Amino acid sequence: MTDSIKDLRSLYRKSRRFARRKNCRQAAIFGAVFMMVGGCLDAVVYPELLVNFLLYRVLAAALLIIFGMGVTQVRSDALARVIVHIVGIVPLACMSLMIAQADGAASSYYAGLNLVLMGATLLLRWSAADSAINMLFCLVFYGMAVFSYGNTWREAYVPGYFIFVTGAIACAGTYFFNQGRFREFCLSKDVQDAKDQLEQSYKQLQAMDETKSRFFANISHELRTPLTLILGPAENLRSNQKYAKDVGFLEHLDTIEDNALRLLRLINDILDLVKLDSDEAPPRPEAVNVKEFISTLSNHLKAIAALKSIEISYTSHCDQQEMVWLDRDRLEKIVLNLAVNAVKFTEPGGAIKLGAHTSNGVLQLIVEDTGEGMSSEELDSIFVRFWQADMSARRRHRGAGIGLALVKSLTDSMQGKISVQSEVKKGTTFSVSIPAPMPEAGVLVEPKQNASDVLERFNEKARLSGAASMDEVLPDGGAALKVLAKKPKVEGQKPRVLVADDEDAMRHFIARQLDDYEVVGARDGDEAWTLVQTEPLDLIVLDLMMPGMDGIEVTTRIRSFAATARIPIILVTAQASEEPRLKALEAGVNDFIAKPFSIVELRVRVKNLLASSAFEVKLAENKVNLEKAYKQLQEQRSILVQTEKLSSLGRMSAGIVHEVNNPLNYAKTALHALKSFERQISDVDREDYLEVLGDAQEGVNRVIGIVSDLRSFTRGDAVSRSSVLIKNTIESARRLSSATLSGVHFEVSAPDNLEVIGHDGQLCQLFMNLFQNAVRAIQVRGPEGDAPRISVVAGPSIDGGHVIVKVRDNGCGISREDIERMFEPFFTKNDVGEGMGLGLSICHRIIRQHEALIDVQSEVGVFTEIAIRFKGVPKTSKNENLQLGAV
Repeated sequence: MTDSIKDLRSLYRKSRRFARRKNCRQAAIFGAVFMMVGGCLDAVVYPELLVNFLLYRVLAAALLIIFGMGVTQVRSDALARVIVHIVGIVPLACMSLMIAQADGAASSYYAGLNLVLMGATLLLRWSAADSAINMLFCLVFYGMAVFSYGNTWREAYVPGYFIFVTGAIACAGTYFFNQGRFREFCLSKDVQDAKDQLEQSYKQLQAMDETKSRFFANISHELRTPLTLILGPAENLRSNQKYAKDVGFLEHLDTIEDNALRLLRLINDILDLVKLDSDEAPPRPEAVNVKEFISTLSNHLKAIAALKSIEISYTSHCDQQEMVWLDRDRLEKIVLNLAVNAVKFTEPGGAIKLGAHTSNGVLQLIVEDTGEGMSSEELDSIFVRFWQADMSARRRHRGAGIGLALVKSLTDSMQGKISVQSEVKKGTTFSVSIPAPMPEAGVLVEPKQNASDVLERFNEKARLSGAASMDEVLPDGGAALKVLAKKPKVEGQKPRVLVADDEDAMRHFIARQLDDYEVVGARDGDEAWTLVQTEPLDLIVLDLMMPGMDGIEVTTRIRSFAATARIPIILVTAQASEEPRLKALEAGVNDFIAKPFSIVELRVRVKNLLASSAFEVKLAENKVNLEKAYKQLQEQRSILVQTEKLSSLGRMSAGIVHEVNNPLNYAKTALHALKSFERQISDVDREDYLEVLGDAQEGVNRVIGIVSDLRSFTRGDAVSRSSVLIKNTIESARRLSSATLSGVHFEVSAPDNLEVIGHDGQLCQLFMNLFQNAVRAIQVRGPEGDAPRISVVAGPSIDGGHVIVKVRDNGCGISREDIERMFEPFFTKNDVGEGMGLGLSICHRIIRQHEALIDVQSEVGVFTEIAIRFKGVPKTSKNENLQLGAV
């Protein structure tokens, strides 16, 4: 960057050399003139010194003229710079000499020194350093003048101060002025460099454009010969009666002719553009009857418009000039291109109007449609070559973007003008105005002869029929493949293949090559996606560029839909770049086929993908079967482990029951004996004594019941069941667990008359275990958070046949993994010595014996809620004792 600035400054100084010398000469002349004019000032202020001052002024003016004129003749830059300074010093020396002979420091001529400083800065345009040198000379000369006159420094201080300030201002002004000039120089240099670069780029682009035009011309010429050799034999085969009834053969022949004519038309358009650009094909005027011309073209186009139910009409108004002297071929190309575009972009049921009028020596061609229309932004680009309103892979109408550019070039070649008016959803009107002179007297209109040359005949056919083939005109590409009604896949049926392509010929061509399969056709991406959702498919062949959704978006949707995610997809593309291929692979495409492709390659790829897909399906089925078998093994293993644990539990429980029975009998006997001491208790304490004795008796009875239930539980014995008031059972469990529930807010919400079918003792044991586990969870959580709380809510189910009891605590919660195992025997998260993991297992056994259902909801660190769904008490079973079978 530093080197660049240095180079620019060097160029700037070189560019200022001549300007500085020119300014020096002008400043010298200007200074000489005003030096002499200043004599009038001497005559007024110092008349006695007029002669001496006039002599000084003449000498100074002469020196200025001599040096000012000689500076332009000097070659040395250093010497020129010295002369420039001399031009600035001469007036200073003259004014200082006059001050020395006049009043010294009291002389008002010091103002002249200020003028010389400012004038030199403005006229000589030198650098800030030069201004500083000039200021130093001025101060030295003025000091010599006042001190030679005999003034003291105090007397010279005020004038000297103003001279110094003026010089400083001149230096600063010169510096900033030169900085601005340097920036302007840099900008102008950049502009000039950019201009040179643009000129060079323009020449390169012009050369490239000429090379491109020559390339297209050469390629187009080379392609015409093989196209002739394609269309000629095809025409001969069509005329051969041997193949007249072979439908498949004729379909292939139609495909060959349609696409060859399409290619020939594109080549002709490119050649026309190249010829117009290079002026190799001047107009060939001939006498043209305007009405006959537009009538003939309208009749040719009616058959094409009828395919879309479009009404086409024409008008022709000729004011005493029915004949024009113009190039018929170019006029036909203009009208046909505009009319074909109108048919392409007009919806079925629309209308197209053609017009050809002459007035005042001008032929006006008009093509008006009621089609899609264009926005104002699109109108600015419609005549740009290769431009299309929709450049994406989803465009509805195909084309190369040459037609309107050719129309513009053809119009310009005949010194005409073209204009367009359009409104979205209402239509477009093209108007072409061409100067149309009258044919010379005696020139006859020659009827258009059929082309005898083979290539010319094919060109004519391509222009009229190939210019608006079915694929190009009809939005659905003509007759589509048969779309199957939704039906399930039958075992042994042919694999079903979906072919999605917006070109009817390509879709039918691929279908014919896949005759071993059942083929379903789709005309665009939206229809393909609809069929994917409704039809059972085995493989999909998608074109990359389709209206609506392109091939990549359809693939993305197929892969995101679980039912279709495994369907293999082949993407057909004419693009050679890597970017669409990478996007397609990311979307989930299985394989690619590039146009043009081999039929054998297509069949092999389809066959391989179908075989691979069938193998994947078989693997998936085997995987599902293995997973089911593994799950069954896991369930059997769990049952065996559970059975073994329960067996161990039974043996242990039998021993415990045997050992507990004796102490219980002693306790029961002791309580009976204590009751006999009732009369010995004072009246004041007797009530409390009996209450405590009753609680102890109830507790022993409960323990005896529990032991009995435990024996029945471990042995699988049947126990009696009856209707139980669930609120009373919950209250009994709470009272027996009162010591454990100490410090915990306990609340119960249940109707007083709510009954379930069950065993009161087992249900009480069930709730006691649940309460104890809830308290344990609260203790594990710790004192943080809300106050300890256990709530029990009971109520009838919605259907009224069941009773739902929910026990909820705000303890530590249970993880999802532990919920699945919490009812297993001996499973516990407690520390050693804090439980054997049997409580919830017993609860689960009780719930199963009561034919109830249990559901656990929990969030770690927040809550646990256990909901139990009991059978309610039917009206017919109240007060009846039932038997709960062993489970």
